[in-house]
Amino acid sequence: MRWTSLKEKLPSCRGVLGINGRNLELIYTHNDRRFFPNVDDKLRCKELLSKAGIPTPQTYHVIDGPAALSVWPERIDGVTAFVIKPNRGYGGQGIMLVHFPDGAYRNSDGPLSRGEIDFHILQICNGAFSLDNLSDTAFIEAMVVNHAGLSDVIAPGISGVADVRLIYQLDRPVMGMLRLPTRESGGRANLHQGGLGVGIDLETGRTLDGCQRNNIIRRHPETGRPLAGVPVPFFEQMLQHGSRIAGLVGLGYIGVDFVCDQNLGPLVLEVNARPGLNIQIANQAGLRTRLT
Repeated sequence: MRWTSLKEKLPSCRGVLGINGRNLELIYTHNDRRFFPNVDDKLRCKELLSKAGIPTPQTYHVIDGPAALSVWPERIDGVTAFVIKPNRGYGGQGIMLVHFPDGAYRNSDGPLSRGEIDFHILQICNGAFSLDNLSDTAFIEAMVVNHAGLSDVIAPGISGVADVRLIYQLDRPVMGMLRLPTRESGGRANLHQGGLGVGIDLETGRTLDGCQRNNIIRRHPETGRPLAGVPVPFFEQMLQHGSRIAGLVGLGYIGVDFVCDQNLGPLVLEVNARPGLNIQIANQAGLRTRLT
């Protein structure tokens, strides 16, 4: 989002950070490009975190060619829900959530055939969703189950997964946001598709007001419930895990995305070397006021 657009949304806030400011003052200064592959390559990042004892969702199968493509159903035998992801994807593009509870594949849009899933995986491998449009690898990952503590801020019937974005400057958290799936977003916690961004008080771990499509809101648009005051599950554990990650990946300014799994606790979903700026709208605060 442009600096002027952010300023229009946050007219009373000091220290609003725009894209040019983020790039010049933070990414170019704190993030050596040599280490970008540590986060842009999701499988490499998961391996780095796993070796350090930081949990991530289980990887069931990696598809890097025709042989691996032909056997993926056997590799997830007994699994009733899974996620297909591009290894070098960005902005949530190319991610497919699949349910398989009764012998038939489905996603939020309806039934899926094996051929449709194979075609989507081939698109990933051909680089349709990769950062540089070069050939990529697909992987199949366990689907997260939202923690019951988030039920007050997720509308009934939404099967998508909420996540927590924490922005770090070195080992210090500077801003947090809970991203929520909605019916409008097709069950995805994607702000550009109509998901909700809800600010988080870093001191208490409780939610603040939020935003949808960059407009500030105080109630959930689909339930009418207040967004503020909800304790985020496992928030202290997330803060502790996140404070170690910048050092592990070699980058000084990062966004760390967590999920709150009902059975497994906090899991790192992704690490981002170029975190977006909408988090300022969700918190009604400029990032510059939090940075050192």
